[in-house]
Amino acid sequence: MKFFDVFLKQFRLQWRQYLVASLASYGSLCTGMSMGWTSPVLPQLRGPNSPLPEQPTLQQESWIGSLLVLGGLIGPFITVPLSKHVGRRWLIMGSNVPLLLGWLLAGVTTNLPTLYVARLAWGCATAMQFATVPIYIGEIAEDKIRGALSAFFLLFINIGFLLAYAIGPFTSYWGLTACGGIISLLYLPFSWYLPETPFFLVFKGRLEEASSVLQQLRGKTKDEVQPELDSLQAMIAREYEEEPKISDLWASRGSVKALGICVFLAMLLQLSGIDVLLFYMEELLAKVGTKISPSDGTIIMGVVQVATSCVTPMVVDRLGRKLLMWTTSLGLTVFLTLIGVYALLDNYYKYDVTSVTFLPLLCLIVYMILFTLGVGPVPWILVAEMFPLKTKCLASGICSFMCWLAGFIWTRFFRDVAASYGIYTAFWILSVCCGIGFIFSVALLPETKGKTFDEIQDLLNNRTKQDNPGA
Repeated sequence: MKFFDVFLKQFRLQWRQYLVASLASYGSLCTGMSMGWTSPVLPQLRGPNSPLPEQPTLQQESWIGSLLVLGGLIGPFITVPLSKHVGRRWLIMGSNVPLLLGWLLAGVTTNLPTLYVARLAWGCATAMQFATVPIYIGEIAEDKIRGALSAFFLLFINIGFLLAYAIGPFTSYWGLTACGGIISLLYLPFSWYLPETPFFLVFKGRLEEASSVLQQLRGKTKDEVQPELDSLQAMIAREYEEEPKISDLWASRGSVKALGICVFLAMLLQLSGIDVLLFYMEELLAKVGTKISPSDGTIIMGVVQVATSCVTPMVVDRLGRKLLMWTTSLGLTVFLTLIGVYALLDNYYKYDVTSVTFLPLLCLIVYMILFTLGVGPVPWILVAEMFPLKTKCLASGICSFMCWLAGFIWTRFFRDVAASYGIYTAFWILSVCCGIGFIFSVALLPETKGKTFDEIQDLLNNRTKQDNPGA
């Protein structure tokens, strides 16, 4: 009871931050729905009620799936140069344009080119959300609840996937697309009422506005938020004494090492096969031979995603980044290998596997839990921890670009590999990628949990306290 009373007392002070983080994260629900849209829609495009004049080929379906990820490559080129000029709020609001355009084009399409453009637009909106919303939440939240509020972004994405998986099998192509469009329309008023972040307002010298926003978010008086405002001013004066340059990313051995680690792990995030599974979930469940209905299987997977994303912040904060990366990448290696073995026995050798028909779905459920706990969130945590404030946006943009590039290549060609060499081969390639990630995490990834930025830099530069007299 005492714990509950303390929680209520804290919530009364912090509910405004929870509300603003929820309104900002709602956009990721919309983009999550556009990402999960392909899973129930691709089977419908082959049916009699398809909006297309003829059934798409395997290659065309692969383009429908992968073009969203290709559109994601556009995002960093929009957010990185504009973030310090227009602010986080206007970038979030701007993501409504490609998001709603995508739903509109998908709703009126009668041909593949229009559907391709819709997917590209959704990809652009998704990348803008990924690049901006986590930064926005980090800048409006108090330190003690930043981890919890940052988890809203992943939670809302997974709710979006679940909505697509739950609505799609029980309605038509137009029904699902109309639901997605209506849900996304609500983001217009939600994003309009978002305040600009205090960090950006201080960065632009708009101190009175920054103070006002802090008072609204913290539920405190002007005098009570003044220390936080002073701290922001001091930090910005220190970090932005010189204009950030892209060459800052390789100005030292530690910076090069940090960039290499974060780029590799961001690419591993996609090479582990997450977008392939999320985009083609129904099809994959049917191909690997599980006897459960593909639509029921996708709903189960969506529920697992949402449930796991609720506990992710607690796990990430309690366990080390290195520990999470090597254990989850090892687990993904094992379970992806098992799916491949099952598919080989069932589809190629035609063995009787009726006694273990539960295995593919069980492996995919464990895969989703492990990915959501480690391989998914840790790369972006490391970006936030390994780079100084002035180069963090540049580093995040490069990592995002490489992440989307790897995702496009794999979502585009996964089904071709599966068709030519068997679905088991495709899963084994994913397993090999995760195995490389395991070796990398054990051998090269430093532990950053509980360390200050200076301590992390000492680790990356192989410095000891004796080498660093200021420590």
